[in-house]
Parts: sequence; C-alpha cells; structure tokens
Amino acid sequence: MPFSTDSIRTRSFGVFEVDLRAAELRKFGIKIKLQEQPFQLLTLLLERPGELVTRGEIRQALWPEHTFVDFDRSLNKAMTKLRSALGDSAGNPRYVETVHRHGYRFLFPLNANGEGNGELHGRASQNSVEPAHVTFRAISPPLGLDARSPGTTPGGRKLWTQRSASSSLVLASTFIGACGVLVLGIYLWFAHPNIFGSTTSLVSPRRSVAVLGFRNLSGDPKEAWLSTALSDWLTTELSAGEQLRTLPAENVARMKMELGLPELDSLSRETLGRIGKTLGSDLVVLGSYATLGDKGGGQIRLDLRLLDTRTGETLDALSQTGTQTNLFDLVSRSGEHLRAKLGVRSVTQEEAAQVAFALPSNPEAARLYSEGLTKLRVYDALAAHDLLTKSIAVEPDFALSHSALASALARQGYDENAKAEAKKAFDLSAHLSRAERLLVEGRYREATLDWEKAIEIYRALFDFFPDNLDYGIALASAQVKAGNGKAALATVAALQTLSPPLGDDPRVDLAEGNAAESLGDFKRMEAATERAMRKAAASGDSLVVARAKLDQCWAFEHLGAFDKVQEAVEEAKQLFTAAHDQLGYANALTVGGIALEDQGDFLGAKKDYEASLAVYQVTGGKVSAASAYDNIGDILLYTGDLAGAQRSYEKGLRIYREISLPGGVALVEAGLGEVYLAAGRHIEARKMFEDSLAICRQIGDRNKEAAALSGMGRTLRLEGDFQGAQRQEEEARTVFAEIGDKAQEAREVVALADLSLDRANSAEAIVAARQAASVFEQTKTMRDEAMGDLIQAKALLMEGKHTEADVYIERTTKIAQSSHDRELELQARLMKARIQAASKNAADVNKSIRGLDGVLAEAQAGSFEAIALEARLALGEIELSSGNHAAGRVQLETLEKDARREGFHLVARKADAALHVGRDRAMGTPFRDQ
Repeated sequence: MPFSTDSIRTRSFGVFEVDLRAAELRKFGIKIKLQEQPFQLLTLLLERPGELVTRGEIRQALWPEHTFVDFDRSLNKAMTKLRSALGDSAGNPRYVETVHRHGYRFLFPLNANGEGNGELHGRASQNSVEPAHVTFRAISPPLGLDARSPGTTPGGRKLWTQRSASSSLVLASTFIGACGVLVLGIYLWFAHPNIFGSTTSLVSPRRSVAVLGFRNLSGDPKEAWLSTALSDWLTTELSAGEQLRTLPAENVARMKMELGLPELDSLSRETLGRIGKTLGSDLVVLGSYATLGDKGGGQIRLDLRLLDTRTGETLDALSQTGTQTNLFDLVSRSGEHLRAKLGVRSVTQEEAAQVAFALPSNPEAARLYSEGLTKLRVYDALAAHDLLTKSIAVEPDFALSHSALASALARQGYDENAKAEAKKAFDLSAHLSRAERLLVEGRYREATLDWEKAIEIYRALFDFFPDNLDYGIALASAQVKAGNGKAALATVAALQTLSPPLGDDPRVDLAEGNAAESLGDFKRMEAATERAMRKAAASGDSLVVARAKLDQCWAFEHLGAFDKVQEAVEEAKQLFTAAHDQLGYANALTVGGIALEDQGDFLGAKKDYEASLAVYQVTGGKVSAASAYDNIGDILLYTGDLAGAQRSYEKGLRIYREISLPGGVALVEAGLGEVYLAAGRHIEARKMFEDSLAICRQIGDRNKEAAALSGMGRTLRLEGDFQGAQRQEEEARTVFAEIGDKAQEAREVVALADLSLDRANSAEAIVAARQAASVFEQTKTMRDEAMGDLIQAKALLMEGKHTEADVYIERTTKIAQSSHDRELELQARLMKARIQAASKNAADVNKSIRGLDGVLAEAQAGSFEAIALEARLALGEIELSSGNHAAGRVQLETLEKDARREGFHLVARKADAALHVGRDRAMGTPFRDQ
C-alpha cells in the first residue's frame, strides 16, 4: 500500500534520506542539491516502491494538461538530474529502473518506517553491477608516455582440497597484484550497510598493516611462489571486517624495490621507520617459511612477527605448522592469532563464505597464478603473461587468472586482447562472492574505458571508506580520463583535508598535478609535483620521487624551462636504476628525448629514443615500443631520412595494428602522411590523413583528430584546393583551442598564415605569424620558432622589405643547421635565394641561381619532391625576371606540365601565373587566387 506524504515526514533508502516537508534529499545527512521537478519525480516514485509509475501518471502529477511543455524532453531532463543526484545509472540501475515506453519503477524498497532494507527489489542479472558498490582500482604502471609522444599532446577461491570456513577475503590482495585492483573489504557494506549512517565515524583512519612477505628458508626456488601466496592470503585474512586497513601488495613490492630490501625475517628499527614512512603503515608483518619435504609429510612451518614501524617494537611472534594441501587453514590460524592480538574480532562465517571460491582448485594452477602475480608486481608483464596463460591452461574456469592476464596484456599494449580476457573473467565470475564478482566486472568495465561508471564507483567507495586514499586517487584519475579536470581538482581538495598521514601522501599531490595538466595549468602542475617530490624524499619513497620528477618535466617543457628538464631526467634515471626499474628508466629516456627534440637537438633525441626502444623490446612493452618507433620516425623525417622515417613509422604501425590500438594506428598514419607529403606523394598522404581522421572521430580522440585535419589542410593546399585547405586548418585550430593546447593552436596559426601568402595577403600573414611567435617564445620550441620566422621572411619579401626578411631567414637557417633539420634547412636556403635575387644585383642573382641549383639537387636526392618543385618555380621566376626569358619560360612551362600531371596544382598555377605576368611581376610574389 502506498505511503501517504502527510503521515510520514521522511523516507530513507540505503544511505539516502528524503525530507518531504523540507523538500530535501540528504546523503549521510548532507544535503544533495536537487531541483524541484526531479525532487517531485523522486517523491512520486517513493510513494509506490517496486511498482510501475506510468508516464501518464508522471505527466498528470508534474505537468498537468494546462501546462505547455515538451513532456518527453522535460521528463528526460528531470530523470537525468535525479539519477545524477543518486549516483544511479540507466544502464545498470540500483534505484530507478526505466521500463521502456511505459514509465519508471523505484527498485529499492522502503520499510514501513521508511528505512531501506538494503536489498534490491525485483529480479537482477546474476552478473549485474550496482555501480555504487564496486571498485576496480587501476594501479598505475610505470609512467607511460604513449599518450604524450610528439604526435599527440606534449604526452588496476576454491581450496585445493576442502574449502575452509575460517578464511577471509583472499581475493583482495591477490586481485590487487593481478589486475591493478585495490580491494579493502568492500563486502562489509553489503553485510553491514547500517554502520554507514554518517561519515563522521569513518573519518579517523584505521590502524594500517602491511604484510612484507616471507623468506624462503628451504632454499628451493620452486617453493618461492609460497611467499606471494602466503602474503596475499594473510593480508586478506587481516582485512576481513574492515577493522584494519591493509596495504596493497604492489605498494609493498614497490617499496622493496626502492629500499633494496631482500626477503628478510627481521629488520632494524631504522629500516622499519623508513618502511612505515614509505608505505604509510603503522604495523608490518614479516617472517619466514620452510617446507619440510617428503620426510616431513609435506609440512610447512610458518614463523611470523608483528612489528610497530614507529617504535620498532615486536608486538607478537608466533609459529604455525601445516601442510601444503591445507595452506588456507595455516594462514587462517595465523591470521586469527594476529587479529586477537590487535583486538580485532574473529572472522565471521558469513565473511568466510564469501572467499570460499577465491583460489584455484588445482595446486599447479595456484602456483602459476601466484608466480604470475609476483612478476606483474615488479612490472614484468611479459613473464606474467606467460605464467598466467599456463595457469589458465591448467584451470581455464578460474575467473581471477583471466582478470590477471587482462592486466598483463594491457600493460603490454594488447588492449583488445585484454578486453577479451576481462570479459572472460566476468563471464566466469558467477560462482565468486558478490564483492569478487563485482570487482571482476569492474576490471572489465575499466578495459572498455567506461569512465562515467568508473567515476560513480570511485565516488561511492570514497564516501563509504574515506580513509582509503586509493579510492579517492582513483576517482580523481577517472575524472581526468573522462575530461573533467575541474572535478578531479575538487576530489584532490577533499583528499587533502584527510588527517595525516593520508592527506599528506605525495600521491595526492601527483593527482593534483595530473588534474592541473589536463586543464593546461602547468604552473600549478609544477608546484604540485614539487610538493610530491619533497614529501616522497622525506619518506624515502624514491620511485614516487622519480615519477614526480618526470611529471615535473612535462610542466617545465610546457613552461619553456628546458634548462631544468635534463637535470630532472638524469635524477629520475638514477632513481629508477637504483630501484632496478627498467621501464621507469626507459620512460625517463623518452621524456628527455622529447625535451631535446623540442629544443631542436634531434640527434640527441634520437639517441634517447633508440635507447628507450631497446628496453621496451626486452620488457615486452608493445605500446611503448610502438610509440618509440613513432618518435624515431619523427626525428628521421626532420633530419631528411624519409625512407628511414617511413620504415620506422611502419614498424610502429604493425605493432599498433597487432595489438588493435586504434589511437596508435591514427597517430602513426598521420606520421606516414607527413612522410608522403614531404616526398610529394600527396595522394598517399591524403589517404593516410583521411584514415587517421576517421579513426580519431570514431574513438573521440580530438587531439589526434586536429593533427590529421592539419595534415589534410596542407595536402589540399599542395593540390591547389585553397578553400578546402582553409576549412581543414581552421577546424584544426578550433579543436586545439577547445582542448587547450596553445602550442598546437599556434602552429595552426602559422599554417593559416602560409595560406594567406598564397592569396598575396602579406599583412594578414605577418600579424598571424607574430601572434604565434608570442606563444613560441613561451614554449621555446625551436622548430616552431623557425617555422614562424620563415613565414615572416616570406611575407616581408612580398612587401619588398628585403633586409628585414633576411634577418628572419638567417635565424631560421641557424636553427635548421644546428638541429640538423633537413627539410627546414632546404626551405630556408630556397627563401634565402629568393631574397638575394630580389636585390636585382647581377652577382646576387647569379649567387641565387647557384644556391637554387644546390637546393634542387639535394631535394631531389633526398626525395623532398615538394621542395624540389618550389625550387624549380623559383629558378624559372628568377631567370625570367633577370632577363633570361627563354630559359625562364622553358623552366616554367616544363614545371607547369609536370606539376599539373602529378596533381600539384598549387605550383602549376603559380608557374602559369608567372609565365603570363612576365618580367614586370615582383620577384617572389605568389600566385593570386582568382
């Protein structure tokens, strides 16, 4: 029977409360902004929970007949706002279900007193997700630069014998290492939803504990996998019930790399203090194990100690013995002992039941799975891939092995394969506990890049567990990836209000830097990464220091502070080397290479790119290797090795196609388009740019879309389609402006200035070039500055200002020669020859002709067909204007025919115009488009 709004003042469901008299929606007692119509719609649905409320009933209640509105639009708008306030999803509804063409149904039932009972009403798919209750924490791999390459923006059980009823959430830690997912006992929300009545009781951080691992005393490397298995199982045993905050296994692995810690069963007080600061952990568990072999009946002895990181005091020590066939019982007994020592209640049967299906049933599969996790945690995705594949071969129906393999594939760049494995894991997850099943689906959703759902999930989890820093950082990361940097900064602000040490964690500052970068606020990014470095250095977290230094390099590069980049890169390389982090070292090389490239040191950049490529090939980083080939292709293109550039781009293209990464394919196709354009193969160039553009629009990559548009514009210009070129370049400029890439926008301004010169509008070109120059002065990218100078020299020559034009062309030549930029150097020499010829001095004219002969020969030898055509045009015009009419006419007539036959209509029309105008035409004046 429906409730009366007069008899009940409030309605509550889950964490929400509706005050009908005050017309307020509150979550955890905090008012949620909701406009009048969405609130009325919620009230109407709450009157009949579980029942269909038809569209007609909604219209009659909210928009009576005398109200003139677009009903469908108004209703959709109100429902969107209501779902946003509830954090609900139309695709996977928790609160409001859409009954297509009929109406809506409120799913979450109310008790007679208005209290929600925490169970979903009606039927739901066994694998359906309620986004408010699941997370998939993507643990960041070593800093990847694939999205920051020059072509883009400059840039994470069944028992072997008998299931144990005394287990706890084993999935939590093992899933962390396998999939980059952080789990801190989310199941508590399902088991005890009423404890989350307010946020105040959750603000104080829980005691934190890190399981550091166990030393293998047997000396048999075949038994080394037990250290990972025992550590993960004990971590989840301690996390059950959420009374303790356990540290992710990959954080522990990273700390060991940073501090150079072996598998020790004892640590000094000083080392313990460093560990505590690095991990942010109050307590650590460590110890050793020994397998007693066949003579011992397959028994294992586990010795462990519980230590206080602040005092160095040993709080507890114990020894337990068990068998390999019943390791779970061994870990459970050890965990129960530690829980009792720490005053934490025992694991309930309900909690134990939730992890009964969280281990491979086959011992060999379990060994391979644990070994795969170990490799994944130290960034050896190639070895992890092999081990996890073997584990799946032994036990193909174990969901978590597929999810772990998905993570390994993603780190290697096989995104489509990773998505397929994540889907397999999801399909196999029905037998897992509810939390585990949702986590597996979370990994699948992450693989499909559904960031809107990810944001809902992370926000809900951060609300539920405000002392779990990783949930907040994950939320900020998802918001950045969804293109909402402002929301990410708001999340960071909330993280910074957490009590120490959580709010002071350097990763929060890194998150702020990433959000600021997405908004183009590089000063804030630099300041945030500087804070992260100071904090990480104080706690001994050297890998976070290294990451921060590389992030800071991006800020320096965008701020034009190139003098600071190489020092930071060198320091990062030393830190990565000390931690034996090969990928981190390679990424530092790449960052340094990009900085050198921006400064015009192409040979130095090429050396760094090739060195990083060698590491990526060894470690199996497919995406990084493909990106390195793209970077190397850029350098080879600039330095005049068009054939080498084509080969390098094609290697990158093969990898991107192999791993089915469309964004990478689009990036490299644009690079190949540049090669073909420089070589005069404009038809092939146009196809590459068109293919790249189509991919970018399909996947929504606006940065690469704009780059492809720019390439299309330059191709159309060469083909004589001025209007088409103008449209493409203007659209590219608009896109770059909208995404906040000022440097790329300025490059488009220069391209548009070149089009102005084609229309003989020198004044417009000069204004545009100088506008772009003000941006290039800030970014200090040498090639951009030189291209701007080249355009100004052309415009000034058109106005007869030979001396001023010569100043600009000398600057362009100097930059081109120092950077070994072959194409730019040829263009500068060609322009220099035009300036010399404009003096009308016979000696200068002869020098000009000799210079153009040299440019023509070198352009033809280097396959720079477009420059060769321009050189032939200049020779014909100079011969004609200097009185050598016959030679000039022959040159221009031949050029006009050749260019028209090959489709270079811009040059053909300029040659034809020069022939008709004759000697009275001013030297160097381009063709006027009629």
